Amino acid sequence: MPENFSRYDSDQENRRGAWWVVLQGALFVLFIMALVWGNRLDGGGVLVYVRAAGLLVAGFGAGVSAWSVIQHGARLSPFPRPVSNARLIEGGPYRFVRHPMYSGIIAFTLGTGVAYASPATVLTAPMFFVFFVAKTAREEEMLVALVPGYRRYRSEVPWRLIPRIV
Repeated sequence: MPENFSRYDSDQENRRGAWWVVLQGALFVLFIMALVWGNRLDGGGVLVYVRAAGLLVAGFGAGVSAWSVIQHGARLSPFPRPVSNARLIEGGPYRFVRHPMYSGIIAFTLGTGVAYASPATVLTAPMFFVFFVAKTAREEEMLVALVPGYRRYRSEVPWRLIPRIV
């Protein structure tokens, strides 16, 4: 039986959860700023194929994130703390990694940066990666405590964000 949600309801915990959302929003703002105002590489030839590959990666990332959102439905929350009616999701992209929505965001930012030939935009992808590694560590602590079956699921799907990496 999961622990009582009240353990995670204190003002201190809620503020910490809100800061994750604020930081994530700041990363998205940085991504958009880099995309809009960052310098772009000029050139043809091979760069056309690299940019096309970037579009594929960005499209893949957007698709994975959208698929993950659909899996969550009304239970979706930007906060690390699961909603009170959270249920374990094991299907769809959750068969491969435990946090595919974040994986999709990382792929989208990387692919978009490559597609736009924007080094500054490409650099936001590792920032998102580091951020999501930290955020998922916090989320997983609460998911294990609050969502029935999550500990078993975590042992069955060992990758948080990227298969065979982390």
